[in-house]
Amino acid sequence: MFSIKRVYITRVFLPVLLGGIIYCSLRDPNIAIFRLIDNSALYGCILFLHRISMPVGRLFPPWFAYSLPDALWCYACISLSLIYWREGPLLFKAFWLSAAIIFSLGFEAGQLLNIVPGTFCAYDLLFSISAVVLALSTDVFYGVPIKLAPRNTLTSSSFGPPISG
Repeated sequence: MFSIKRVYITRVFLPVLLGGIIYCSLRDPNIAIFRLIDNSALYGCILFLHRISMPVGRLFPPWFAYSLPDALWCYACISLSLIYWREGPLLFKAFWLSAAIIFSLGFEAGQLLNIVPGTFCAYDLLFSISAVVLALSTDVFYGVPIKLAPRNTLTSSSFGPPISG
């Protein structure tokens, strides 16, 4: 049985981290998102990471740098909803899972309809749909038993000793 911390790390944190590393090291450092963090230590780290990955970056197909990070983030977003609301009310689980799926796929659909700035890419949409299916199937068909810590519930003792009077 896995701890909830281990499940969060493997299904949420690592995909976000891996997607971020791929994005920062293989994408052009002059794109808008990097200009937002210009003149900071983080931007220097991104430039360094980009410089050292340039020789190997050419070995990967374009979808690796442009579509895979989005799919990893999509997988993490859906997994986060599934894990967090695992024990919650079905209505909340359905709402947050739907919101995560709409959010994850909505940007690419918005680009297709010229509602969201950017360039529509069929690979992005295909990879994101695959990530949604993978996250859902991982949770449903290969659900890992999770040892949950007791949830913090608000009781009178949560705020200190009981008040008598």
